[in-house]
Amino acid sequence: MTPIVICTLLGAIGFNLWRLFPETTGGGIPSNDTLLHLKLIESAVDAITHGRDITDPWQSMSLGFPVFHHYQHLPHVLVALTHIITFKVFPLIDMIRWTTYLLLSLFPLSMYWSLRRFSFDPLTCAMGGLLASLIGIDLQLSSLGMWWPAWGGFDYANYTFAGYGLYTQLWGMVLLPLALAFGYQTIKTGQGYFWATVLLSATLMSHLITGYIAFLTIGVLTFIPDSKTSHINPFLLGIWIHWRRLIVLFILVLSVTMYFTVPFILDHEYFRASDFRLVTAENTNLKSDVIKNSFGHQVVLEALVKGNLFDLNRFPSFTILVFAGVASCIYYRNKTRYLIPLVIFLLWLLLFFGRPTWGPVIGLLPLSQDIHMHRFIQGVHLGGAFLSATALGILWLWAVSRSNLAYLVGALILTLLILSPVYVERQSYLSLNARAIEENQKALKAEQNDIDSIIETLNGLPAGRVYAGLLQDLETGSGYRIGSTPVAHILGESGIDMFYAALHQYSLVSTVLSSFDQNLLEQYELFNIKYVVVPEELHMPNFMKPIEKFGRHQLYQVQTTGYFDLVGSQLTFTGTKAANFSAIQTWLESGLLEAKRHPQMSINGSPPFLNHMDRPSTIILNTPLPSDSSLESLDDLNSYISQYISQISTGPSRGSIISEGQGLNSYSATVDVERESMMMLKVSYHPNWRVTVDGSKADTVMLMPGFIGVQLGPGEHNVFMEYQSRDLRKVLLSCGLVTLLLIGLWEKRRTSSSTRMELRVPTDIPFIMKGTGANRSSRRRRSRRNR
Repeated sequence: MTPIVICTLLGAIGFNLWRLFPETTGGGIPSNDTLLHLKLIESAVDAITHGRDITDPWQSMSLGFPVFHHYQHLPHVLVALTHIITFKVFPLIDMIRWTTYLLLSLFPLSMYWSLRRFSFDPLTCAMGGLLASLIGIDLQLSSLGMWWPAWGGFDYANYTFAGYGLYTQLWGMVLLPLALAFGYQTIKTGQGYFWATVLLSATLMSHLITGYIAFLTIGVLTFIPDSKTSHINPFLLGIWIHWRRLIVLFILVLSVTMYFTVPFILDHEYFRASDFRLVTAENTNLKSDVIKNSFGHQVVLEALVKGNLFDLNRFPSFTILVFAGVASCIYYRNKTRYLIPLVIFLLWLLLFFGRPTWGPVIGLLPLSQDIHMHRFIQGVHLGGAFLSATALGILWLWAVSRSNLAYLVGALILTLLILSPVYVERQSYLSLNARAIEENQKALKAEQNDIDSIIETLNGLPAGRVYAGLLQDLETGSGYRIGSTPVAHILGESGIDMFYAALHQYSLVSTVLSSFDQNLLEQYELFNIKYVVVPEELHMPNFMKPIEKFGRHQLYQVQTTGYFDLVGSQLTFTGTKAANFSAIQTWLESGLLEAKRHPQMSINGSPPFLNHMDRPSTIILNTPLPSDSSLESLDDLNSYISQYISQISTGPSRGSIISEGQGLNSYSATVDVERESMMMLKVSYHPNWRVTVDGSKADTVMLMPGFIGVQLGPGEHNVFMEYQSRDLRKVLLSCGLVTLLLIGLWEKRRTSSSTRMELRVPTDIPFIMKGTGANRSSRRRRSRRNR
């Protein structure tokens, strides 16, 4: 049996190492989330280098945001620390490529070890490793007239160069089986709290939704009766014991990760989940919440039956094994371990149906309003992988039990017949991926000199954001590429401050990125877009000044005030996050932007408004606005704004920005104010911004469309704005690390005490424990021997 197990695991890992190796050679920055993760790791490295909080640095991309404050970051922190420890010898982009390569390649070991922890035999565990990397998915919403890949599962396409670049989810995927297995073992035995806490915390901080899946799964698994102990503990008593241990484990994980969870909850109103869009057959953008709410039972079950949940454009071998695994687990349901894959699969298949099926009932799930339910496919894939492993494992166990070479050969032939279509398709996909990398390398090499010249020129010009098209813009966005890489990605990799919607849309102000109009001067001023890089054949507005041509690329300059501006703010908006997008759109279209009137914003009452020299008017937005920007909560919002604009004028000059500077986490300016004004910094508002005016602390407000504002009186002022992580975060992080240390010491001491107790127990105590009858028999045997 052992040679079969070793050969199976080596074969699975070897295939990955061989076919995925082109991932390490690099083909530039791919058109996916890789650039986001690269910039996040760079921010972590900068934080370490400058002695700042590595878990909460400021990231300047996409109008700026403290991404780690609201986003999983353990992979970024670990890579950054490794980069520092190795004296920065290896480029960060290469470290991303190599960790992606190794994690994908070694994923079969995670599946093997987790199944072993679930008490499966080595052969079944080896089959789990063999099948771990073979899932392919293609969920087509043809019935809705839309197409969207249900990314988020275990498919290669989520992580490779030609795929989505879901780097943190890859870490979560590898950790998920282990976290489940160790967590389940802990609630069943009451032991192993340290490793269960470590793995569950690491899973949560690698990918929040994956950690959510892990905890919810363990909670449901507590209801599975243990066949070995069910005669000792009544069923309900056993469940209570398991849930008590689960609560303890949850508290321990929460204690370790509270440095993140507590600030996340406190500042949740400033975090916005991305606005996903579906692409229709007519290539138009259709706003929809189908991704957040998942697809409904009809679409999911149809995809399952047709093989699209596990098999991508191939013979549905994996799907067949999943159904065979369901039948096998039902047949062996008296054995606890066979119930585990079945429960995991059915649980997440039902939850993957999402809100279209369950409606308001899904609201009973914790945090259901903030979770993208299409990501629940990870649970479906994990359960399916376990089920397919049990089906294939039973086949091999039967063949080995026969002790006949012919049966082993038959099992091998049948396995090859089942899996050959899968491996052929996986090899084909990875070959296409390798070809895409090679072609991208050639395209980048051909234009490298031009790109280097653009970057060098931009670095020599005054600071400002650069626009090279948005992702959904067919002229200068998705169509403006070198090879398959958007030019905006290439420039962003070099450290240039890009105005680009594809990096992230987590701040409130990022809602306007997709609405940017490249023909309006006031919007370039609003976002401090000083430079524009576009294809030479594209005609740009007259307010742009051509600077230089580089091959097929043209560089333009736009006159703006810089990162700071002096504005008025005699209008306020207050309401919910859901109303924020429509409120900003109404403001952009109202004429207030041209008049440099930026209302104060308050989401759910935070931040509070500052007092004005003029009494502000208030528009209350308590409900989400319809797509046509009309309001049911007000009689006529547009009429109100129009009347307000007619009563104001830009008035005399507010003053001028004398100079400005930019640091790692800070901005500074010297400003001459001629009349009472708001000084606005054109980066995303967050309560962690600290402002001093002439050396004295000043209060900040959030100005439309989500920027930072500070009120200034007439005169010359020196303003310094810096993002500072709260001391609370550092205290909670220290407490979490101490908690983890104490768990380890407590378990070590408990283990040592148990060992000492075992050494002190007399050798005949086990006979006493077996009952009086056994003891009398033992004494009679000893008496006969003595005679």
